[in-house]
Amino acid sequence: MENLKYSYMMHWKLIPYKKIENFRDFYYIDRSNKAYFSDWDKIVKYHVGAGYKGIELMPFERHQMKTLFGSIQNFVDFIKERGLEGISGMFHGLGESFDRSQHKAMIEEAQEIIDDTYAFGGELINLCPVANYNRVGPLSTEQLKAIAEVVDEIGKRALDKGISVCLHNEFFCATNTENHNQFLEMTDPRYVFYCLDTAQVALMGIDPVEFYDKYHDRVKTFHLKDTASAPLPDSVRHSQDPEIQPDGHRWFWEPGEGDLDFKSLWKLLKKYNQKGWVTIETDGTPDLLASMVLTKWYIDHELSPIYK
Repeated sequence: MENLKYSYMMHWKLIPYKKIENFRDFYYIDRSNKAYFSDWDKIVKYHVGAGYKGIELMPFERHQMKTLFGSIQNFVDFIKERGLEGISGMFHGLGESFDRSQHKAMIEEAQEIIDDTYAFGGELINLCPVANYNRVGPLSTEQLKAIAEVVDEIGKRALDKGISVCLHNEFFCATNTENHNQFLEMTDPRYVFYCLDTAQVALMGIDPVEFYDKYHDRVKTFHLKDTASAPLPDSVRHSQDPEIQPDGHRWFWEPGEGDLDFKSLWKLLKKYNQKGWVTIETDGTPDLLASMVLTKWYIDHELSPIYK
């Protein structure tokens, strides 16, 4: 039995149809590849064909599922009928979480995410803890404590339903190079875990291999992607909306196409007997299907021989 299960992060945006019944007619409307990326039937089959077991959802997609499929359960049944194991989890982000006056509303919103993740059968909520550095940074120690308080409470509520809340840091998040590890240690390890996004932490100047070696007991899951741009200077990480560059420059690449040492990371996964979901995230790619297949090839041929 394999220890790691692979899911794919949903960056397909809004998919308008459940299943296109008249596929050939639909194709002839403009004779492009649009027909191949317009319904969930084919999107799910791409995941299964590439060897993925699940998908991770963005929060806005839960509303689409309810509208398009009639209920969350109908969507879950739909993807399982086509060969997926299920939903690994959902992504969620907090805003000005250092402001205690906003905690009540944040917890209420998070409870909705928890309830829907539970309905999807998901095991994880990957949580960005605070807004962008450009908007709210730098953070004081007291502000970090306030963020930890609300994250701990969300973690408690999620764990009551068997769901793990995992901190997920963006390279432009206000929890950044100078306080990233400090903030993780301020959260309660009983309720709050960690999603190691390999490229995001590298762009902050944190070695993902060294980080995992130190904090492996907190790491519950991963967002797996490569980068060739680490580390980024403060001038980029602290800028407004740095993730999307106007000249098309990409921070993120498929594993094996950048500079990160995934093989050393996988040796540590074996050492610490890591188990559970690993999500592939290919944000910034011009071709999601190509990236998901290339990444799975790299996993199967380069990483799985080390540990799977």
